[in-house]
Amino acid sequence: MMKKIILLSFVIFALLSCSKIEESDWTILIYMAADNGLDNEALADIEDMMQAEFSNNINVIVQIDYSESNPPPEATYRYHIYPGLKEQISYLGEIDSGDENELTAFANWGFSKYPSEKQALVIWSHGNGWYPKNRDLPPSFCPDVEADNYIGIADGELRTGIKNINEHLEILIFDACNMQTVEVAAEIAEYTDFIIGSEDGLNSAGFPYAEILSSWEEQTNTENICLEIGFQYHKYYYMEEIYPISCSVLKMVEFPILLTKLGEFTLQWTADAADEIFVESRQDCLEFNPSGFTNPALDVDIKEFFTNVYNNTENDSLSIISTEILIAIESSYIFQKTEEYQTGYPSDNVGTAIIWYPDEETQGFFEIRKGDYQQLQFSQTNWLDFLEHSFTN
Repeated sequence: MMKKIILLSFVIFALLSCSKIEESDWTILIYMAADNGLDNEALADIEDMMQAEFSNNINVIVQIDYSESNPPPEATYRYHIYPGLKEQISYLGEIDSGDENELTAFANWGFSKYPSEKQALVIWSHGNGWYPKNRDLPPSFCPDVEADNYIGIADGELRTGIKNINEHLEILIFDACNMQTVEVAAEIAEYTDFIIGSEDGLNSAGFPYAEILSSWEEQTNTENICLEIGFQYHKYYYMEEIYPISCSVLKMVEFPILLTKLGEFTLQWTADAADEIFVESRQDCLEFNPSGFTNPALDVDIKEFFTNVYNNTENDSLSIISTEILIAIESSYIFQKTEEYQTGYPSDNVGTAIIWYPDEETQGFFEIRKGDYQQLQFSQTNWLDFLEHSFTN
């Protein structure tokens, strides 16, 4: 009888051991919303991923929604990427990649099927910061042409899509234009440790995946991986002589301090007048994210603006709060540009993140968009009140 019990226990232990899925170090999911004419760029980036050298300790999983207007192929596929190999996992048929629930579903499926100690998510598509769809260019965030849909920012869709992912993200990469904004970061600050993206438009080549994935395992911790991603991005475009080069790394644990300091700034300087200083500082900023081929840009680099304010003011209180904001920016955006690759912008203070700042010439756009802006998590800083004050004094 005792032998039977021992044998049964051994069989149960063996079955349990066989059923356990071994964890990898990292699972990297890439959500490619390409049902908008970006098929060729997506295929090129997948080929780039296959050029990387990495071990089985990293799972690289792609979901790509192709455009029906640019076959073959079409509809949606999932692939497991290995060095030199793309293995099809499944064919999903047509989906709406502009639906935040599809993003959540892919992330929860991927992180469950490929368990790992740490998780990273890349969202790959068109982007234009927090702005809603009805602009000429670019066509919102993760637009799906066939479904006539996109993932909204101001209405909380991106926040919901990320919030409902079962695993906390160590790294979130936006491989899309103009997505490194303080408004976008505030939407998802609770759900990831780092955000990597560009405040400017991206070249169609996107992030250099071969270099990034090949160097991933060489880093000792998550922060170093993020710094290396930023470095490889700048190095790639510098070597290819494609300018300007913009990519920054946001460390989320430091970000709430920046939001607090911005709230302190708006509390004081929405009521008190220093309009000429702010107007001058805003006019001296490089502008980003134009609202169409013929429309003006409405965003400025937050670091450049507050650097200009600091340089322009003789008011001690304004100087102090500007300094505190700049310190918070430096603590939050741990990678901006390396000294070696500062090429393409007129100021070294450009390259962190953009913030919405229409001027008097674009006040009409302010009136159109302020209702959307009020819905953003970032509106809790009362930045909107500061902007509105600048138009009424």
